[in-house]
Amino acid sequence: MAIERERIPAVVILMLILIGSIVIYLLLVPPPVAYKLLGINNTTTVTPSIPAGEYYQNLNTYIGGNSQPINTSYTLGTFGVNYPIINSTVFNTSEVSIGSSIFGSSSYDMDLNFSKSSVYFIEITVQSVSGTPKLSFSLNGKSFFSTLPAKNETIIEQVPASSLTKNIISITDSLNGFALSQSFKLSKIEIIKEAGKNNEDIIPVKILTFSGVGDYSIDYTPIGYGGLNVSVNNQVISSITSGTDAEITASIPSIIISKAVRNSNLSSSSIILPLNFNVAFQPSENVSYEIADASLNYKIPYIASNSPTVYYSVNATNSSYLLTLYVSSIIKNGSISLYFTPSNTNLTIAANTLSIGENVLFLPASDIGINAVKGNYSGTIKLSTNGLVIPSYISIKSVEG
Repeated sequence: MAIERERIPAVVILMLILIGSIVIYLLLVPPPVAYKLLGINNTTTVTPSIPAGEYYQNLNTYIGGNSQPINTSYTLGTFGVNYPIINSTVFNTSEVSIGSSIFGSSSYDMDLNFSKSSVYFIEITVQSVSGTPKLSFSLNGKSFFSTLPAKNETIIEQVPASSLTKNIISITDSLNGFALSQSFKLSKIEIIKEAGKNNEDIIPVKILTFSGVGDYSIDYTPIGYGGLNVSVNNQVISSITSGTDAEITASIPSIIISKAVRNSNLSSSSIILPLNFNVAFQPSENVSYEIADASLNYKIPYIASNSPTVYYSVNATNSSYLLTLYVSSIIKNGSISLYFTPSNTNLTIAANTLSIGENVLFLPASDIGINAVKGNYSGTIKLSTNGLVIPSYISIKSVEG
C-alpha cells in the first residue's frame, strides 16, 4: 500500500535556501559591509576613550573675534635650492683592441639608450699603438671626431645630440698611409652621462583658517642669480629670471585656496579648516639660490565675535574635578573666560598663561554643580575671550582629593 506524503512546493524550498544563504553570508562578511547590505547607517565619529561619567566635547568653532584684519605668518625658514650637474657612467669596459688592414677598417660598437634631456661624453685611454692608425668616433654611422692616437693618451669628446632613443656609438680604426696593418689598444672606454638634478625644496605647510577666507601670500628673499619658480600645490605663483636679492611677495590665487578647502574633506559648514599647502622653490638649470626668511602669510579679515556655549554632564562625587581646554591655535592672544551655570561661577585663563595645547583648571564640585540630578552635575559653560582662539576640545574629569 502506497503511503501518501505531503509535498512542499519547490518555490518554498528555493526561498528557504535563499534566506539561509543570505544569513550565512551576513555572518561571514565584515560588519560594515553587512550594515550597508541591511541599509543600516553605521558611520561613527572617532573620539578619545572617555570613562563613563566624565565629559568630553569636540569644538569646531572659534572663540572671540577681531574688529580689524589680522596678519599671521607661518615661517618656512632659510634654506638653499640648486640645480647641480651630476655625471654618471652608463657604459664601461677595458682591454679593447681594434685593428685595420688593407682589407678594410674595423670598429668597436656600443648600443646605448639616450635620454633627450642629458648630455653624453665618450672617454677613452690609449694603452698602446702599432703604426699610425686613424681613430674616429661616430654616432649612428656619422663621424664626429677623428685623430691619430698616441700611447697613454686620454681622449674625451662630447657625443652629438640625438633625436633617437636607441643609438650606436662606434670607435673605428682606419688604415692611415701605406701599411699592411695598423692597430691600437684601449685600456678604458667609458660613456658618461651628464644630467642636471633639480634639488627643489618642497615644504609642507598646514594652517588653520576660517573657511578659507582671507588673503594668502608667500614672502621670500632670493639670493642668487638665474631662473626660479615658486609654486603652491603645483601651481606656479612667482617666477623670476634673475636674482635681485630683494624681498618678493607673491599672492596665492583663490583657486588654490578653494581647491585646498575641497581637499580638506570637511563639510562646507565647518568654520575652522586645517588647510594643507606644498610650497616648492624650483631653480632652473645650473642655478643655485639661498632662500632667506621665507614665510606663508595669511591675512584674516574681520571676524564677528563668538562666545560658544557647551552643555556638560559629569558624575557627581565628593571628588574635585579637572577641566581641560585644548587650544589648537592662538591667532590673537587674550584671556579666556569660562562662565558656568547653574553655579554662576566665572573662571579665567589669563592671557599670559594661555598656551597652545592643554590648558588645565582645578575645579571644586561647587563650581560645576549645585544639586545633583540622577547622580550627575549638569549645566552649561560659556566660553569667551578678548582675543581670537581656535580650540579643539573641552573635557571635565573627576580627581581624587
